[in-house]
Amino acid sequence: MSDAAAFPIPVPDADTQPFWDGCARGELLIQRCGRCGKWLWQPRPICSSCQAPDPVWTRVSGDGVVASWMVMRPPTLPAYAGMVPFVLLLVELEQGVRLIGYLVDDAGRVLTTDGAAEHVRIGARVALRFHDQAGTPLPCWTMAPARV
Repeated sequence: MSDAAAFPIPVPDADTQPFWDGCARGELLIQRCGRCGKWLWQPRPICSSCQAPDPVWTRVSGDGVVASWMVMRPPTLPAYAGMVPFVLLLVELEQGVRLIGYLVDDAGRVLTTDGAAEHVRIGARVALRFHDQAGTPLPCWTMAPARV
């Protein structure tokens, strides 16, 4: 088994395929209810608020803030051994939904860090990037410059 094959990768289904198709194009798509306007995460066939069918996949910027974060250290799955330590972020998007992803550089490479040098903290602004993991583009984030 190669290192690339050892990484867990998502298996799209009917509800998540549009999300992964968007990632492959470098776009972050989130469902939004066409009736009540609620943003939905996890992907689903009906709105969890008003039960309207067929939420609309909508492109979003992916910008947000750090809602929580953690540092991954050994021991890890073998595929991650060369990456540790690295930071996993829980990001709250501007739309209010939360996604998990790696802390990456501007080119989408996972940073080997404990987050100190990057000043990772709850509430810090982050910008969307994509990281290719075993052929699958994953949404990830880089620290955004402070707003003036």
